[in-house]
Amino acid sequence: MVSSIVLPIKKVNSLVDSKIIVEIKDDGRKLQGRLIAVDEYLNLHMDEATEMTEGSRERNLGCVVIRGNNILSIAPAL
Repeated sequence: MVSSIVLPIKKVNSLVDSKIIVEIKDDGRKLQGRLIAVDEYLNLHMDEATEMTEGSRERNLGCVVIRGNNILSIAPAL
């Protein structure tokens, strides 16, 4: 049996205070910003958020809260 399973909430908690990219379940939108906080439902609080769409448009959003059930993926920004 595997004893080194990492829960998603622990992985996301390790990204607090770093830049992340969040893909939303809507029209290929992605948000990039600094993760400030996360809760047990994977709701995210981000600062310095920028919305990126497939057409290469960017829009500064500032401080945002993203509900966990609207998130498709979370990744560290390189």
